[in-house]
Amino acid sequence: MPLARLQQDFLDALLADDAGSADVLSTIRGGGLSPLERLSIYRNNLRENFSKVLALEFPVTQQLVGADYFRQTAQQFLQSAPSQSGDLFHCGREFPGFLRRQFADSDFAYLPDVAALEWAVQEAVIAADDNSVVDVAGLGRLPADSHEGLHLRPHPALRVVRSRFPIVAIWNAHQSDSACQDIAPIDLAQGGENALLLRPMRSTSVATVSAGVAFFLQAVIAANSLGAALEQVLREDPGFDLQAHLGPWIRDRTIVGWSSD
Repeated sequence: MPLARLQQDFLDALLADDAGSADVLSTIRGGGLSPLERLSIYRNNLRENFSKVLALEFPVTQQLVGADYFRQTAQQFLQSAPSQSGDLFHCGREFPGFLRRQFADSDFAYLPDVAALEWAVQEAVIAADDNSVVDVAGLGRLPADSHEGLHLRPHPALRVVRSRFPIVAIWNAHQSDSACQDIAPIDLAQGGENALLLRPMRSTSVATVSAGVAFFLQAVIAANSLGAALEQVLREDPGFDLQAHLGPWIRDRTIVGWSSD
């Protein structure tokens, strides 16, 4: 059997619930155990490790649905999106999207957005550092007609998550310092929240920001020019005032640089 086919068949056998193909089993040496028993050891390790890593990356989501249901959901997710890397950290990237397909039209439609916030936290934690100092003087010397072509450079850890649900309130209620306390009910109909994640130093912060700020910073993260970003945000929030935000963003390292076309 060609090596590539053997590897693919072995992977398929790990993800399957049946005995596995005869071709795969015939390549496994028993050594005191049957080939199926040896295959089952690998299956169990794969599934348990995958579930444990996912639970570490999405602890709030696990608390919301319960450990047993989370493990069941993790196994379903493994079937649809097995890890493509030896580094299991990345296995959670597609989990919010998986939950969105599962719960889009249900009473649990808020879960994907909570998971998206949790994944943003994970990304912010491992993002690169950037200790650049914004050249404010140089920015001030630019002619006004060049401003639309500017590109603001966000800190690598900056993340924005928009939701029609109070995801920051839900996330805050399930952090470690409140885990042993009774959690007050949160009304899902109280309105959406936009989460801003920063990691200017060693710790990651999660704050609630206005829709205008969320729209604008998402456009900056997507590398839109200043003109294009403002055009987008003003359609959603006509009262958005960039001047009022730019100074604080430079001070708290939301923005760490700029470039011109």
